[in-house]
Amino acid sequence: MSKAIQLLIERLLEAEDRAARAMAMARQDQQRYESQLEALNQYRENYSGQLTDRGSQGLTSFQFGHYQAFINKLDHAAQQQLQGLRQVRQVTEKRRQEWLDIQQQRKALETLMSRKAAQEALKVARQEQKLLDEFATFRYFHRQAES
Repeated sequence: MSKAIQLLIERLLEAEDRAARAMAMARQDQQRYESQLEALNQYRENYSGQLTDRGSQGLTSFQFGHYQAFINKLDHAAQQQLQGLRQVRQVTEKRRQEWLDIQQQRKALETLMSRKAAQEALKVARQEQKLLDEFATFRYFHRQAES
């Protein structure tokens, strides 16, 4: 049985490693989405600043419309990026939970195996003690018989 448990632990270690890699990839995706969203927001802020600067110098309605249309496109892109980021965060959390579940299973099996090993060691120690007691009793009676 202990070999079967050891085999299960090895399989869970492999699964845990795969889950950790999947979680790391999901975190990288999340970081990429976050940095892209931040870049879009920064670009929008810069472009809005340009609109304000140029607006103070005077803009035609066509120029203003062009700036406003581009800012709207940036807003739309940022909304899409934010929606993607939410989905990626969900995937990241799912991968993290999968990793934690596998890790918990592995630790439970390791605890079980440790307990079984301790029980087996205790059983062996009791058997050895019983044999030593029997041997001591035998020697005692043997000496008594000789006297």
